[in-house]
Amino acid sequence: MFFAILMLTLPAALIFLAQRIPALDRLGVVMLTFGLGFLIAIFAGDKLAEVRDIQGTLSEVSVALGLPLIIFSTNVLMALRRSKGALLAMGFAMVSVCVASFLGALVFAGSVSEVWQVSGMAVGAYTGSGVNLSAVKAAIDGSEDIFLKMITYDLVFSAIYMLVILSVGQRLAGLVLRPYAPVAVGGSDTSKEFEHLSDESAAGYNRLINRKNIAGTLLVLIASGVAVGIAVALAGFAPRAYESLFIILGLTSLGIVGSFIGPLHRVSTSFHLGMYLILVFCLTTATMLDTSIFTDMDWALGGYFAAILIGAMILQIVLCRLFDIDRDTYLIASGASIMSVPFIPVIAGALKNRDLLIPGMAIAVLGYALGNYLGVVVALATRSMIGQ
Repeated sequence: MFFAILMLTLPAALIFLAQRIPALDRLGVVMLTFGLGFLIAIFAGDKLAEVRDIQGTLSEVSVALGLPLIIFSTNVLMALRRSKGALLAMGFAMVSVCVASFLGALVFAGSVSEVWQVSGMAVGAYTGSGVNLSAVKAAIDGSEDIFLKMITYDLVFSAIYMLVILSVGQRLAGLVLRPYAPVAVGGSDTSKEFEHLSDESAAGYNRLINRKNIAGTLLVLIASGVAVGIAVALAGFAPRAYESLFIILGLTSLGIVGSFIGPLHRVSTSFHLGMYLILVFCLTTATMLDTSIFTDMDWALGGYFAAILIGAMILQIVLCRLFDIDRDTYLIASGASIMSVPFIPVIAGALKNRDLLIPGMAIAVLGYALGNYLGVVVALATRSMIGQ
């Protein structure tokens, strides 16, 4: 119970500090939240084993409630029209992950056990999510030991990826790709539609404690809870291995429906309340870091994972440059591929670009749908090539 209260309140403490220390505000509350979570994991160590169930429940509930709240606040049609390159960039991201995984498997075939399984499951994880990783493992009858190792490495390397993207990603991508240019919809200035999302500073969260906003905040929170209930109920009819996927699809769909309902869409606190819950998700997820990986590292497997991430990002940015896709769309598509739906609001926030929020979530859902097929194809192709 104490751990849950701590996870729910620490983001508020970080927001409070960021409002008073400009350097922390420039760093961003998302980065601060991840950093604090990693510090807790490092210093608490094995003591966190006692709260594993709470960590899992809290991360699932916070992201489930947060996603509809964020989508409620967005003009979905306008957001989709503003970024026509997102789908193409996602295609490049998925192709890049497959190519990097396949070529990396050829390089690491002599040092990574059952590398064909690793290649397929890695593609599932990095074109969809951990859900796809599990599905690919089941489809190819993968080793349980390899699967468990991959979950740990996926968490660690994804965390490193996020830290890079949130801290210097936009700056580095800007060395190769042009800046993002908003697209006017219907020839009119649409900035007012996104005005309530424009405050990226820690001060923006002050609206959550403004008394005049309490009624609206309760309304959208109840609506989000109803969306979660409906999504969970519908997911109960899906195969067990795909329940999480169906819940995400349901939450995204119901969030989009809610964005067309005026009383929900116009609530000025919806976005920041959703982002606060995403901060809880980020903090809780970061505390799940298995620090033993740093003392008992499988360097070959670690090198393979690093090769996939770095190789995929380089190949994707080359393709985006050739097709004149901007830096923000590239980063959103890369995040949609490697990190999946729950992290899109985090990346969009770090980029200070709300135009790409809904397109990013849409292409991330596409990754869920295609990741299993791509993972199985790459696994079988790798096995055929190296003869394991």
